[in-house]
Amino acid sequence: MLRRGITNEAYHADPALGRSRASDLLASCPLKVKHAMGQPSPSTPALVNGSMIHSGALEPQKLDEEFKCKPAEIDGNSPRTNAYKEAFAVMEADNPCVTYVPHSDYENNLEVIASVSEHPLLKELLHHVDTKIEHTGFFELEDASCKVRPDLYNTSNGMVVDLKTTQDASEKGFAKSVRQFGYAFQAAWYMTALRSMGERPKQFVFLVVEKSSPYITACYTLNNADIEREVPRVHEACRLWAKCLSEDVWPGYSDDIKTLQLGSLYSQNRLSISKIAEKFNVSRSYVYTIMERHKLEARNIGNKRTIDMVEFSTALRWENEGKNVA
Repeated sequence: MLRRGITNEAYHADPALGRSRASDLLASCPLKVKHAMGQPSPSTPALVNGSMIHSGALEPQKLDEEFKCKPAEIDGNSPRTNAYKEAFAVMEADNPCVTYVPHSDYENNLEVIASVSEHPLLKELLHHVDTKIEHTGFFELEDASCKVRPDLYNTSNGMVVDLKTTQDASEKGFAKSVRQFGYAFQAAWYMTALRSMGERPKQFVFLVVEKSSPYITACYTLNNADIEREVPRVHEACRLWAKCLSEDVWPGYSDDIKTLQLGSLYSQNRLSISKIAEKFNVSRSYVYTIMERHKLEARNIGNKRTIDMVEFSTALRWENEGKNVA
């Protein structure tokens, strides 16, 4: 079941496997994860700002208790002076539960909070009787002890909402973030976790807000097929975690020689013979002539024979200049 009253600090301190660490196991290697576990986690400005925005948008009653604006001066002393630094150290010691945020970041965060708080979805769900905010769940999967902490989960409609700040909340921009940061895996982790605890989640939604003016918001979800495709990887991460813990063996990268699969990275500049002919306004037979004369490499992608568009362009220029390869 999901529990309330567990602080964010207590959640992160718990040794159970969470989504971020599970993702790291698959994206890097267990040895790097093991090393990171023994290192202190630095508090970066991005993490502080993200925490403040989450607090202000999802638990506004806690905002002033947890975050305050760092004073521009203390007793007339600027932050560069020793007097300021000494006084500020005393201020922090007297308020250990408060995070002080630089003025520019603090004011910007308030603008972000104000904008996302006006989104209809958040206004509808935030104070709903069946909504759980920042509740923590613990579950077992593949013999691994795991944890999850959804930003918002409504038990009546089964909606899981995750608040994201971003530079670009457009459909194209956030789709890029989903790919870059593995958000489909996150959605699969949360949905799998909730189901493992007897919950019935139905939809995972990203509530997205831009970090700069005019602080535009948007809502996105993923195709169920894209989420379900990540579920086997969730199980894989849990199995790997349980194995590493039980055997106390944390592998690094493989010692074998492996062939890199460049996929779309390699193929994005490759076109079929017909497409090359169309793009450069030449016949297919002439394309083959250029390929043979300039030793261009052809590769099959799917059922199409392709060549690199840049290489063909260079070869065509050489042909027009009367050059050839030896």
